[in-house]
Amino acid sequence: MPMTSLHGPFGIGVMGTEAMEFIDFLCNAGFHAWQVLPVEQASMYCSSPYSCLSAFAGEPMFIDPRMLHEMGLITDSDLYERMEDMNNESVEYEFVRNKQQKMLRIAFSRRTDDSYMKFNPFWLNEYALFISLKYYNDQEAWFQWKDKGLRSHDEATLRKYRKLLNEDIEFHKFVQWLFDIQWRDLRSYAKKRGISIIGDMPIYLADDSAEVWSNRELFNADENGKFSLIGGVPPDYFSPDGQRWGNPIYNWEIMEKDNYKWWISRLKASLKRYDVVRLDHFRGFESYWCLPGGAKTAKWGKWIKGPGISLFKALEEALGDLSLSVIAEDLGIIGKDVEKLIKDSGFRCMRVLQFGFDDVGVHLPHNFPEESTAYTGTHDNTTFLSWIFSLDPEDREKALFYTDFNGDWTIGGPNCPVMKSWMHTLFMTRSSIVIVPIQDLLGYGADTRINTPGTPSGNWCFRIREGVLNEIDSGFYRALHEAYQREDYVKSFNPRPKKKKTT
Repeated sequence: MPMTSLHGPFGIGVMGTEAMEFIDFLCNAGFHAWQVLPVEQASMYCSSPYSCLSAFAGEPMFIDPRMLHEMGLITDSDLYERMEDMNNESVEYEFVRNKQQKMLRIAFSRRTDDSYMKFNPFWLNEYALFISLKYYNDQEAWFQWKDKGLRSHDEATLRKYRKLLNEDIEFHKFVQWLFDIQWRDLRSYAKKRGISIIGDMPIYLADDSAEVWSNRELFNADENGKFSLIGGVPPDYFSPDGQRWGNPIYNWEIMEKDNYKWWISRLKASLKRYDVVRLDHFRGFESYWCLPGGAKTAKWGKWIKGPGISLFKALEEALGDLSLSVIAEDLGIIGKDVEKLIKDSGFRCMRVLQFGFDDVGVHLPHNFPEESTAYTGTHDNTTFLSWIFSLDPEDREKALFYTDFNGDWTIGGPNCPVMKSWMHTLFMTRSSIVIVPIQDLLGYGADTRINTPGTPSGNWCFRIREGVLNEIDSGFYRALHEAYQREDYVKSFNPRPKKKKTT
């Protein structure tokens, strides 16, 4: 479940009371982990958590205003103002973002000390300058900024703006300090309740991001932000035209020369934030679909070889054994080379029940290997109940026969009988980890889908309503964990230290 989908009075899920209540629910139902979508700061132009302004900075909208009230940084009136006119059913991103920024500015103006300055991770200075410059330039993308010195990241120009925007830079550092405080508090609470956090790392960065602006040589961008090559995926199950993501492609040759230092820093930071990281679009590390910068669709791209196992050897050498800390999202067009890369890396692969009846045998539950993570569906799928409805009668009959289900498959809701039947099937697979989207626990239909790939709007807005978790049969899931002897595999997910060489 994305952080955005939590209920609450602030128009979006936050890292406070409701998040802790969800952790309590997971614990009481016998679960051991909460998988979130990226919690990094999303682009101001779209709501996708896979298009971030930074690979490292947390999303300011997730900061719980009640924490600021407890810290004495906002008043009762400020808190009520923040809650006013909020939509409790879906996320209205621009409205919520503007409200949150106004409140955070007030909190910053009332700070009584400089303790936030002790928070100083390696990425913070560049990010705070970048985001300050974006607001200074009316939130335009960096490659649209009028000052050529800013576009080209000219150091003399940057010194001038660091002085000019010093107050704004300090504000954005302050906001990231607040995010870090609350995220660590949430992680600590989850740990006490035996719940690990599984994070999600997009393979690519947004073209308008702090890292691309400041390290463009790593992303094949010129001084004006022109990208000769961009990323995407070819036509597939989700989109007949493919998906034109538009993200800049990595300059893997340059990255290899310093032994993938940037990637080591990125994964290290992610493993500090999460217990486990899912590497999105893993097949792109073996070969990636590459498009000309001006391509209108993703149809006419080509496959180009990625870094392959050399990247993961470098990561393992620097960070230790990652086999229990990384999940490889190996969905899409997968060939023998990708399968070999997953095997050589030692990471867990993914299996999705919804793909099992599309002539893809590896996604049939009886074929799931132990070193896999099994899902009913992902954030890019419709809900499981909606999928059952969408099948043609012959395929639906096969799917129902597979679990020996003879009841009414049209009944939805938290006690949806066909969903419970499939939960039994999922839990009895050999997969060492089982993940279930919140909509499937609730037996919801297509109107609660998180994302439809290839569509520009209407995504990432779903929120659960207050009290709905109490409608889920927690005892049923506790019984499933006991019946199929599902132990807490997640507790050992932290990377193990690398072995010492013997002579």
